Amino acid sequence: MASREFTADYDRSKVASRVWLPLGLAAILGISGLILGMPAVSLLAAVLTYIALRHWPLTRDNCPALRLNATGAEIDGLGLVNWRDIAGVNKGMVQVKALKLPALDIEFRRPLTEILEPTDATRVRPWEIRPFKLRRDGKIRLDLSQLSESPDAIQDAFRYFISGRN
Repeated sequence: MASREFTADYDRSKVASRVWLPLGLAAILGISGLILGMPAVSLLAAVLTYIALRHWPLTRDNCPALRLNATGAEIDGLGLVNWRDIAGVNKGMVQVKALKLPALDIEFRRPLTEILEPTDATRVRPWEIRPFKLRRDGKIRLDLSQLSESPDAIQDAFRYFISGRN
């Protein structure tokens, strides 16, 4: 019998405005700034390039933001955490200005540095967006608003795999 797996990609609805448009403008402004001898315009092109690179994970098809299977939870930018090392998963919220967005707080039995297993999802690119935030109390807050699947589907998948029914 095949092992079950749940994957959630990044929400790609804003890929045009956060990656392709800034890159296109950066190319035009960068060349224009060089031709016209205006370094400020070229500097603006560099800022737009940074914005596009920050949101580059929205363009990747081969690496989901979240993968849950019988082994554990693989989070893009972090790596794999086995289910035996996860103490609990609770609903949380991410405050972004006046908005409250759905999140999951993941609690671990041991320090994160001891339980992470590097995978293809492990990246050391601090400028890129990530679906998680490390908290001071040792937990991880997983921002569900950045993912393509509904918050309820992601929570149900975590409950399924933590229950050991897989």
